[in-house]
Amino acid sequence: MYHPYNQNPYFQHQQTSQNVNQYYRETKSLPDQWVDYIQPLVTRALSEVEEGINLTHLFQEFILSGVLVGQGFTPEQAIEQVETWEKGESKLLQASKAMK
Repeated sequence: MYHPYNQNPYFQHQQTSQNVNQYYRETKSLPDQWVDYIQPLVTRALSEVEEGINLTHLFQEFILSGVLVGQGFTPEQAIEQVETWEKGESKLLQASKAMK
């Protein structure tokens, strides 16, 4: 099971007594660590723009993914979770995906 302390920059930044990624934490600001961490979300969003996905759906999908990343999911897990919601329990995501 994924544990947020392993990769999430916020939690890594809080672990000052451990040597895990110490050099990385000392050389990069916390915002820069976050930007690096969410790069898979940015890359995926840009590819979906090129595929013609409507922007309302795109924003919903990736803002939700960002919320999940903040809750401790990896970017990949967050995307998978939102896609699961889109295929099942979220009528609003389904409706926005169908919009042109």
